[in-house]
Amino acid sequence: MKIDKILTFSILFAFAIGCNKNISKDDSNNLKDTSKINESEISLTKNKSTKETNNSFVINCGSGCAMTYTAEDISPEASTIKVKFKVNMYLDEKLSDTYYEVYNFKYDKLNNITKIQLEGKNENILENLLTDAQESFKKFSIDLIKDKNLEIKSSKICFEESKMKLPYISINTKALKYNLLDCTSINGIEKYNCNSDKLRYISLPNKEEVNIILVPQDCGDFDYRYYLLTIKSNKVVGNLYVEGEWYEPDDEENKETTSFSIDRDYNLVVKTQTSNSSILQNYVINNNGNILKQ
Repeated sequence: MKIDKILTFSILFAFAIGCNKNISKDDSNNLKDTSKINESEISLTKNKSTKETNNSFVINCGSGCAMTYTAEDISPEASTIKVKFKVNMYLDEKLSDTYYEVYNFKYDKLNNITKIQLEGKNENILENLLTDAQESFKKFSIDLIKDKNLEIKSSKICFEESKMKLPYISINTKALKYNLLDCTSINGIEKYNCNSDKLRYISLPNKEEVNIILVPQDCGDFDYRYYLLTIKSNKVVGNLYVEGEWYEPDDEENKETTSFSIDRDYNLVVKTQTSNSSILQNYVINNNGNILKQ
């Protein structure tokens, strides 16, 4: 049974359950209990970073079906721990498929798990998996952060976590509350400070390891202008004017107004309107933080 490595866990989960529907009712009583899978059958390959971590767990995916997740590589980075799993699927205690998946475990300042994402996907599996599967991943995340070799307290979290959820439609300028950036290690950020000692910003939901923020640029001729910045590895990667207004001196009647929206897949639509025209331009933010024109 070949399963595409980039399938989300939820699809895999549904697929595994679907497999069991093909088992006849006459045979259903003869299925072996997957909880009895011999632990010696589960690969427990030890990485030097996993000596003190329970690096394997089992998820039941229906009658006669189980999947084992074994950590083969663990890489701490800032507030995230990246884990490469070897996944074995068992049907009736027999190995039916083996493949690999990489997950990013994201923690807050108190080392509490906030997100677990399959690499290349935006979904938080703590929100869309069945409860038992969520608990298995949560327990693994707790063991992971408890390992003294994996403590991620040395890297400072520069940007506050966003309270917004995508899709994002528009800015309510009257209700805006800015965060102030305390980090001085972000290359290229200083030119957006707009004559302030600290950068003012609004966090948008991250895309994996890419921070996405809105920054006001109200220090020029117009006090209603916002740029969207993308930051990865302590460096500003992309910038785009996405919100505000512009007009020629003494010609406010022909004002140009710009606004934007961003969906769950980080597709941007920038809309520029004048008194007699409306132009839409599409962009997408990739996993490297580049803002690509479509």
